[in-house]
Amino acid sequence: MALLLVGAGATARAHIPSGYDLRAVHFVRMPDGLHGYYRLTLPLVVANRLGAKRPDGNYEPAPFTVLRIESRHGFYYPDVPRIRVEPLALGQLIAEGHRLEVDARVREAQVLSVRAYPKGSVPPFNTLEQAQAATAAGPGYPTDPPEVDAAYVMVDAHLLYPMAGSTTVFRLSSTLDNRVLGQPEVQNLFVDHLGPRSVVYRASGLLREPLTLNPSAWDAAVTFTLAGIEHIAGGTDHLLFVLCLALGAPTLVALAWRVTGFTLGHCVTLVTGFFGYVPHAAWFVPAVETAVAGSIALAAAAVLRTTSRAPLVALTAGVGLVHGLGFSFALREMLQLDGPHVVVSLAAFNLGVELGQIGFAAAVWVMLTWMANHAARWRDPVRVSIAYCCIAIAALWIIDRGKSILIATT
Repeated sequence: MALLLVGAGATARAHIPSGYDLRAVHFVRMPDGLHGYYRLTLPLVVANRLGAKRPDGNYEPAPFTVLRIESRHGFYYPDVPRIRVEPLALGQLIAEGHRLEVDARVREAQVLSVRAYPKGSVPPFNTLEQAQAATAAGPGYPTDPPEVDAAYVMVDAHLLYPMAGSTTVFRLSSTLDNRVLGQPEVQNLFVDHLGPRSVVYRASGLLREPLTLNPSAWDAAVTFTLAGIEHIAGGTDHLLFVLCLALGAPTLVALAWRVTGFTLGHCVTLVTGFFGYVPHAAWFVPAVETAVAGSIALAAAAVLRTTSRAPLVALTAGVGLVHGLGFSFALREMLQLDGPHVVVSLAAFNLGVELGQIGFAAAVWVMLTWMANHAARWRDPVRVSIAYCCIAIAALWIIDRGKSILIATT
């Protein structure tokens, strides 16, 4: 597990350990409200509170950390005396850095207890009982602890969100930001304890957008439909392939057939890839990404020549098999097999992808139709130029992604 909070200069950055920051939370409902047992790496809690940049290139330390210059490089360590004296103030940073909403109403958190643990003395946090034990009242920091970088300190906090009545669905977001010095990605794990069963949610990132815990099937469908649209909108390689399909279609009917073939293909592998019925070797993901780039070059080449509709439908269906694997990798990051409403979410994500690609293909077709009616002499040159550009981009991606395959297999 990694952390930051080292000096900001180029030389100091070399000392940033690799890995990720962690946020894990157990939620349980009790008569007095919703209890949250939080575990976060110390830099995730305080990184966005670093002070001004100093003349030596380092930043003034954030609360509960101290800066030391060692061999002319800046390193941050936990401020152990302050953590021991003011543990609840450290927990207040966690409470202020998270926003919990129930029925569109923000609930304020009460900090009940906080304990920090350096590497080597961090207790387990996998079950609710372990989380409750780790956050139980006690010393804010262990006695005679090993001296470690702030990157290797965990902060455990017990927060209470007072509320009356049963709480089923709630939303959580965060303003904590560990990117000040280019820190690693944040991995999030949330466990919602619902009586005899527990639902686990996994996500990566800063949680700027609220995460809905225990959503209804309808909420899950809406969320994952939007996620599918966002994924296709941000997937440059997938969009380039759809662009080439639209550029190469002689008629709107032909375009519909091509998109249909693509849809049928990627529906199959999106499902099989999501449920893990694919190779798990290190070379597989870069191989799929390389094949996706190759499909762009193939589709762009088809723009440059006339091809009958039937082979292209079969071709796009085959290519869709490859792209579906790419979609499934993204979906697994958002929805794990133990998450709620798996089937609904899977179908909704697929629907979102379809809506996104159909909307994009329609927009390209409208542009081509407008050019045919108002600037006919430019239509074919534009199509051909875009196709050549797509081939060039795809070639670069094939080379770059092909290197990843070699690295994975050596």
